[in-house]
Amino acid sequence: MAADDALNGVSVLVIEDESFTRMVLVRMLTGLGVAAVHQAADGESGLAALDAHTPDLILCDVEMQPMDGFGFLRSLRGSPDSRRRALPVVFMTNRADQDRLAEAQASGADAILAKPATPDTLRRVLGERLSAIG
Repeated sequence: MAADDALNGVSVLVIEDESFTRMVLVRMLTGLGVAAVHQAADGESGLAALDAHTPDLILCDVEMQPMDGFGFLRSLRGSPDSRRRALPVVFMTNRADQDRLAEAQASGADAILAKPATPDTLRRVLGERLSAIG
């Protein structure tokens, strides 16, 4: 897996309830050249992680407990902090059908990524989202 110069210096927060999947995502992102990868196991801990870190992008699982990806995104987009409200959020899901895509788009997600993620899909979606914000 070759590092991508476009991802050098980038910070990503991965919110995923399955520890093995989270570990695989961290390894792939690091292999792609992402400078810092922070982790959280659900939406609530994801919000808490934002108090300690300022990621450039968030990869967030949809189906988690107690706070799922939609709850996390509602809290994020409703934040009084304009930087938090503007953070790009890429939803990850096992169910990437038209209904889920429409639901994610309506909730304010910037993109949706079907699981399992691959280095190529991560490189593509991160590149697209990061280039969209400057």
